[in-house]
Amino acid sequence: MADNKHSDDPYKASPPAVPAWGGALGRFVLYAGVALLFVLMFWQPDISTVLRYVAIAMIVAGVALWLLSTTSRLQALEWLKSGLIALFLALIIRWGIAEPYRIPSGSMEPTLLGDPRIFRGDRVFVNKFVYGLRYPFMNQRIWYGQEPQRWELVVFKSVEDDAEHGTLVKRIVGMPGEHVHIREGKVFVDGEALEIPDFMSEDTRYTAPAFGFSQMRYGVLEDEEYSVIPEDHYFLLGDNSGNSRDGRYFGWVPNEHLVGRVFSIWWPPSSWRDFTGFTQTWWWRSFLGLIGFWIVARIFVGRSWVIRAEQDDRLEHLYVHFLALGLRIPFTRFWLYQWGKAERGDVVLYWPSGLPEPQLGRIAGLPGEQVTLVGGKLHVNGEPADGPQGLIAPFYPMNEKDAKYGKPGKETRVPDGRYYILTDQTLGGPAPDSRTLGWIPQQRLVGVVKATWWPWSRRGRTH
Repeated sequence: MADNKHSDDPYKASPPAVPAWGGALGRFVLYAGVALLFVLMFWQPDISTVLRYVAIAMIVAGVALWLLSTTSRLQALEWLKSGLIALFLALIIRWGIAEPYRIPSGSMEPTLLGDPRIFRGDRVFVNKFVYGLRYPFMNQRIWYGQEPQRWELVVFKSVEDDAEHGTLVKRIVGMPGEHVHIREGKVFVDGEALEIPDFMSEDTRYTAPAFGFSQMRYGVLEDEEYSVIPEDHYFLLGDNSGNSRDGRYFGWVPNEHLVGRVFSIWWPPSSWRDFTGFTQTWWWRSFLGLIGFWIVARIFVGRSWVIRAEQDDRLEHLYVHFLALGLRIPFTRFWLYQWGKAERGDVVLYWPSGLPEPQLGRIAGLPGEQVTLVGGKLHVNGEPADGPQGLIAPFYPMNEKDAKYGKPGKETRVPDGRYYILTDQTLGGPAPDSRTLGWIPQQRLVGVVKATWWPWSRRGRTH
C-alpha cells in the first residue's frame, strides 16, 4: 500500500495556477483598469488610443489573475490556451476581415452621429476584406479586391501627417479619372450634376467658398491639379458638408489608404442600420443560426472538460452531457426538472460545496448503500465493488486526519438523494471527492461524461 505514488496526500486539490495573492492583485489591476478607462472615456475622450488599449489590457489581465487564482493548473492552462487562440483569431479577423470603429466627429451627420465619449455616438463595423487585403500597419495592399463604388461609406487612413484623427470615415463621391467641381450646392462630374441617391438625406448640399481665399481647393478650384482625380485615387466628402474636413481640404485619397467599407451601425442598438444588405444574405443568416445553435447547445445540452491522461500525460477533452440528468436553469446550479439518475461507474461532473470550480469524479455509491474503503479497495454493502471495470481503481487511499466518509465503522451509508463519488488516476489525478467532501447531493451533479472527443486518436473512448 505504501508504494502507491499518490499516498501522501492523494485527494488534495492541485495547487492554484497562480499564488494566493494573485486574486488580490487581479482585483486591484481590474479596478484600476476600469477606473482608467472610465476617466479616458468620460473626461478625456480625445486621449491617445494607446492609453485606451492599456486600460483594456489591464481589465483583461485583472480578470485573468482573479479567475486563475482559484483554478487548478490544468484548467488554468486550458483557459490560457483558449484565450490565446481566441486572441489570435480576433487579431486575424480585425486585420483582414472586419473591425469596429467609432465615429470621432459630426462630419457624417445625419448619416452617422459622431461622439468619442463612451456609449455616445455611432459605432460601425467595417468590411476590411472587400477592397483587398492590406499589410498590417502599412498603406499597401497584398492584393486588390472589389473596386470601390460611388456613394459607398468608407473608413480610410488620413493623407495628412498632422491630422487630428488618423482614421476617418467619409463617402466616395468622385472616381478615378473624373473631373469634379462643386458649385450651387452640387457636385458636377465631367460637367454633369450628380443626383443624390435615395438612401442619402435629400437636404444634402456640398459647400464651396463663394469668394475670397479658402483652404478648400480640391473639387473647388478649376485648375486641373485640383479638379481631375488621378488614377487609383478617390474624392471623399462628408455628408455634413458645412462641418467636414474632407477631400476639399486634403485632396485625393489613394486606394491603398482605404481600410474598408462601412457595412452597418452596431451601436447604439436604436440606431442599428445595414448599409449593404448583408443581413439578408443566406450566409449571414446561416452563420447566425450556427452561432445560436452552439450557444443553446452549450447552455442546455453539454460542454467540454479537460483532463490529463495517466498513461502518457496528454490532455484529453471529454464531452459532458447535461441532458442525461435533466434540464438545468442556465448559469445556475439549480434544475428545472431532473429525469435521469447517475449509475454506479458513471463519470460525472459535479460542483462540490465550497469549491470554486466543478470536479470530475466517478459514482461509487448510490443512495441507501453502505460504502467503505477497506485496504484502499472499494466495498459496497460489505462486498468488493463489482461494477464497471473502470470503477475499480488500483488504490483508493484514506487519510485518517482529513477523510472520514467511507471509513469503516463510521459515515458509511449514503443518504437518499446523494452519491458517494471518488476520483482516480484515469480522471486526471487525485482531487477533492467524497472521502473528504462527504455525500454529493444529486442537484449538484452537472452532467455525465459520455466520451472523449479529442485527441482524434482517442475519440469515442469512455472512462
